[in-house]
Amino acid sequence: MCVKKKRPSREQLLKLAKEDPESLVDLVLMLWDRVEALEAEVAELKRNSRNSSKPPSSDHFKPSKPEDKVPGKPKKRRKQGGQPGHKGHTLRRVDDPDWICEHRAPAECDDCGASLRRVRKKDRQWESRQVFDLPESITVEVTEHRAEVVPCPCCGKNVKAAFPEEVKAPVQYGEGIMALAAYMQTYQILPCDRLREFFEDVFNITIGNATLANFLERGGARASPVAESIKNQLGEARFVFSDETGWNLFGKTNWLHTVSTSRLTYLEVHEKRGYDAILAMGILPDYKGWVVHDFFSSYYKLKECKHSLCNAHHLRDLTYVAESLGQPWASDMIDLLLEAKKLKDREQAGGRPVGSKTLERLQKCYFEILKAGYALNPEPKRRKGQRGKLKRGKALNLLDRFLNRQEEVMAFLIHEMPFDNNQAERDLRMMKVKQKISGCFRSRKHAQSFARFRSIIGTARKQSINILEILKATLTDQRRAAYLLAGT
Repeated sequence: MCVKKKRPSREQLLKLAKEDPESLVDLVLMLWDRVEALEAEVAELKRNSRNSSKPPSSDHFKPSKPEDKVPGKPKKRRKQGGQPGHKGHTLRRVDDPDWICEHRAPAECDDCGASLRRVRKKDRQWESRQVFDLPESITVEVTEHRAEVVPCPCCGKNVKAAFPEEVKAPVQYGEGIMALAAYMQTYQILPCDRLREFFEDVFNITIGNATLANFLERGGARASPVAESIKNQLGEARFVFSDETGWNLFGKTNWLHTVSTSRLTYLEVHEKRGYDAILAMGILPDYKGWVVHDFFSSYYKLKECKHSLCNAHHLRDLTYVAESLGQPWASDMIDLLLEAKKLKDREQAGGRPVGSKTLERLQKCYFEILKAGYALNPEPKRRKGQRGKLKRGKALNLLDRFLNRQEEVMAFLIHEMPFDNNQAERDLRMMKVKQKISGCFRSRKHAQSFARFRSIIGTARKQSINILEILKATLTDQRRAAYLLAGT
């Protein structure tokens, strides 16, 4: 049974201070530790997707926005609808419609009543409108392959023609259905039950869940050479984005890793998050370009590459320090980073690098802000009898990163790297949606096949290549698929 401790009175504390000052000191230090622990707990409760790296799905409530401007995120005042500069998309006429439906004019003028029957054909004109729609019935085509069997007149042996290599069973599904099934599973994220219903409702064919799962596994084996070609292209890129996210396999947390660019996407499943997974992917260990990442320590075991840090993560961390810890240097650093990004984007649009004087001014401001930050966050001192590693706090650790990794933080300005790692996060985002819709994977082969198809589809989407076309090529002609994704 817990008994609530009674709060001591003022007189009791004064008496304790006179008779036993050591006990009073111990009491003050104990209360101080308790206050620090509670402050840390409150600060943790204030963390959300807006001021930390926590995903939006972890927010129990919608993050509140203070009335004042959120540091680094000015309030958007856009009207609804398309914004200036947005290229609209509209339905366009075709020159050769599949069907023409003619509607004849009435026999008499609807104004004066005169007969129109004798109007010559050359004087008649047509006004046309086009309707885009699906055919009344979307059916599956069945192709029967017949291999001729001819008896030899000499020895009597039956000589039979060979079936195509892909036709291996008396009855089977073709690559078109397999490609569509892979597309619906891996890009539209349909679980097998709903995909089975889709084929029944749209094509009037019944495909079992096990068959649909088998499509993905068999297709994943054929997709391996195409995914390998994407890996080879990534190794030649000037810079790449890299990130990882947890996902469920066999009910246990595994990790989906990505290395990507604005034109390429590669995904791979691994049971670990760190350096072992990076080695297993086989892209970054010998990579000599720039890797844009989120300060995950495993990336710093790579010795050949150069590092550029994600400033979207920094902006969230700085927002937390500014709002929850009330430290103004963080707001100043947010303003500096966003100003530097704006200057870089403006100069880049004009085909110019950022000038040396501008760089010098920004770097001077950068270190002045850090100096102000360190003044508010001195190194913790070990108290008498205190053991273990001293807690330095989020603000001080962030200051050390900005000081020791200054070139990596400002690589977007100094070396014309991307400002953030959002490309990698976008390449991984739909994987979380997949988990929410369909739950965990129950087969490692299935998970690997899913990752390979997403690599191919992600790359094709970035290069504006028709998805079904590239999936059919992946299943039937891997060299052609790799050729299409190479952009040659």
